[in-house]
Amino acid sequence: MTLGILGLGRMGMQIARRLHARGFDVVGWNRSPEPRAELHAAGAKTAETIESLLGMLGSPKIVWLMLPAGEVVDEVLFGSDAAEAKLLSTATDARSLASRLTKNDIIIDGGNSFYKDSQRRAARLTERGIHFFDSGTSGGIHGQKNGFSIMVGGSKDVWPTVEPIFQSLAAGEGKNYGLVGLSGAGHFVKMVHNGIEYGMMEAIGEGLAILDASALKLDLAQVAGIWSKGSVVSSWLIDLAKHALETENFDKVVGTIAHTGEGKWTIEVAEQLGVDVRVIEDAFRVREESADPKNQQKFSNKIVALLRKEFGGHRVRYKS
Repeated sequence: MTLGILGLGRMGMQIARRLHARGFDVVGWNRSPEPRAELHAAGAKTAETIESLLGMLGSPKIVWLMLPAGEVVDEVLFGSDAAEAKLLSTATDARSLASRLTKNDIIIDGGNSFYKDSQRRAARLTERGIHFFDSGTSGGIHGQKNGFSIMVGGSKDVWPTVEPIFQSLAAGEGKNYGLVGLSGAGHFVKMVHNGIEYGMMEAIGEGLAILDASALKLDLAQVAGIWSKGSVVSSWLIDLAKHALETENFDKVVGTIAHTGEGKWTIEVAEQLGVDVRVIEDAFRVREESADPKNQQKFSNKIVALLRKEFGGHRVRYKS
């Protein structure tokens, strides 16, 4: 099976490399040349333009998007006057992706798009006879090696065509994936997943902060190691916290916690549905408040910032 991947950032590169290693004929594109060179060095094909990438695909064409959520996805799919300036590399690439595809071609959005945007895009593409799958993809910077947890929305009828892709990417010996519902369902489930993630990381950070503040002079890495196996709170996040406690100089860490859209979206949707999500709300508020320098020495904030670095490769600020 041949498929094109547009966007070779942290997650896109790992998806491309994992699929290539599992026998897929991958063609990768990225606006900047360095990621293309990295993927080419790994043995996969690359293309300098989206136009040339599409020419290297079979039929039906399968294109996986790993682009920043929001207007960039719409620009690539449907075109805009700003598309060439913002993302695309040549004048010929300013044409929309949808206009280059034909009936029964397939687009997979593996980024963190808002689920209602995915529903809207699916409806618009369906009018052209193009199939659309929204793939909530979790696994961070370790997914290439360990596999991903993948939540997919889209058509049951077309699912058999793309299922081998998700199975090859999935963790748990290829079992941790599934078609969870119609268009938008994959990104909806991933949105809630990320909201839960906010609450879990904040609870771990706060618990370790209590231990740190005590007069007992505890070895927090030792405690996290004890918790990591057989404990009710054992988890990958605890494992990552242990690693951070063993390797990071906490005096140098600035406790600023960045946030993208998913936590806020989860809270807004929960309010619309009448669901109480006070833990996720509080965790999100902590992230907002971490922009204030007076909160950046909080031990719990440093833990959460470092957890984001550990699983997702997100930037952490350090004092000079």
